[in-house]
Amino acid sequence: MIRVSQIFFGLGLVGLTLLGAPTALAQRATMADGLKAAVWRADETRIYAMIAPDLGALDDMLTADCLYVHSNGSSQTKTELLAALGSGAINYVEIRYSEAPQIRLYGGETAVLTGPTQIEVKLPDGQTLKLSLLVTIVYVAKHGRWQLASYQSTHAAK
Repeated sequence: MIRVSQIFFGLGLVGLTLLGAPTALAQRATMADGLKAAVWRADETRIYAMIAPDLGALDDMLTADCLYVHSNGSSQTKTELLAALGSGAINYVEIRYSEAPQIRLYGGETAVLTGPTQIEVKLPDGQTLKLSLLVTIVYVAKHGRWQLASYQSTHAAK
């Protein structure tokens, strides 16, 4: 025979377990928020390094197999992108998000950042292009930091 005290004790254990669930969820949410903040800081650093251009910082921030796809469809490897920035073939004047980008995490080691971006580029002939783009950027956690593995931009719909 089950006693009333046993039922209340069992319900108490279930209640305690359920009370602990929000704490675990909050801890996971806090960890995810921290990872997203780290990805956001890495992307801000990338933006500053591309405008500078700081080739040493970019060399550390891009994975060895990084693929950088521009809005005109041309693509560059890490080596090609660094060479273009170093020679002045690409001169970023401004890079900014027109609204906060979305950052999605996959397994704590991969992050996908997407968002609308305003970019101003000065070409070697002195012409300036102002572009409204949508970007998708893949970051991976390697060697204790977030590194850019893939970048693709496309023209935003008007």
